[in-house]
Amino acid sequence: MENIITFGIIAVLIVIAPFLSSLLRLPLVVTEILLGALAFHFGLFSHSESLSFIAHIGFLFLMFLCGLEVDLKTFTKLGIDFLKSAFLYFLILYGVACLYVLNAGLSKFYIAALPVMSLGMIMALLKEYPKNTSWLQLALNVGILGELISIVVLVVLNGAYSYGLNWELYRTLLVLFIFLSVIVGMFKVADIMFWWFPTLKFFLIPKNASKNQDIRFSAMLFLILIGISQILGLERVLGAFLAGMILATYFHHHKGLIDKLNDFGFGFFIPLFFIFVGSTLDLNLITQNRQLLSLTLSIILVMVILRLLGAFVAYRKYFGDIKQTILFAFSHSMPLTFLVATAQLGLQFNAIDTHEYYAFILAALLEGIFLTICIKLLDNYQAKPHL
Repeated sequence: MENIITFGIIAVLIVIAPFLSSLLRLPLVVTEILLGALAFHFGLFSHSESLSFIAHIGFLFLMFLCGLEVDLKTFTKLGIDFLKSAFLYFLILYGVACLYVLNAGLSKFYIAALPVMSLGMIMALLKEYPKNTSWLQLALNVGILGELISIVVLVVLNGAYSYGLNWELYRTLLVLFIFLSVIVGMFKVADIMFWWFPTLKFFLIPKNASKNQDIRFSAMLFLILIGISQILGLERVLGAFLAGMILATYFHHHKGLIDKLNDFGFGFFIPLFFIFVGSTLDLNLITQNRQLLSLTLSIILVMVILRLLGAFVAYRKYFGDIKQTILFAFSHSMPLTFLVATAQLGLQFNAIDTHEYYAFILAALLEGIFLTICIKLLDNYQAKPHL
């Protein structure tokens, strides 16, 4: 009975979050995390195994929806020049992050966390700006690659902290390589099958899915790939993301499917995840610890500098404009959803302590608030013509 009451209270918070978001002019995700923190602080609900489980499902569904943004057929048409620039960009991000972490004597976890990338806030920006905006379109395409790299890094991180630097870690990496190779092979086979039997995809997901076959097939794919990832000892995020990629690549004929899944996820499961994340914060500790703000600001500063360095080296000539290059870098400096998830994994593996965990969550929130404001101000800024 107590669990039902908890979910009922969270459901109320989910309903009021959009209204508060509009009223306070804060990103919806930030509002949900703040509501979770305040509600838990004042004892409106408590933690339980069922709440943690449903919250994890919400996070996996979020990764599934991120995978839906990746249509591999469109992505492979971007060309070799795009891949070269993207490779240089990520080389700078991870290379400089590695140098900084080793120099500062920080946990190796920071090498994965500081360059982490997420499509969540970029998708939010796409709702505010035209899709043909050059810096935003490139930010989306590069962000897709970045999120894939971030997921692979999380899988490696999971193996490293679970098994240490021994045979079990190398076995996990080998399994990851074989699993991804099999997935690539399945994509090739699917290309041939759907070319010879084009009606097969309409059998799996009819255009007029009157019996919700589209949702049923999507749920099956989502759960099966997560299950396979778990059996193989890989991070379940990978399975969820790949399930979304498969749907986006081969079943885009169903125009309403992505909207349905977005409504399903963002209607309950994903907001519940962010409210749960908020509830893991100790507001008393945050308000009384001055060092926490210092660590939070240093994390934000390093994350922004990393992306500015990468953007100016890899894309300055592409844009030919300082303003667009900075906008591109800022759009990648708000990995709100994935930074939160990465911080949770770091705490779970004891790679970071509670103090650092709070700093990462606060950094994710503050980046989401202030950098969206900076992007808006910079985008509206017009340089005065020289007399």
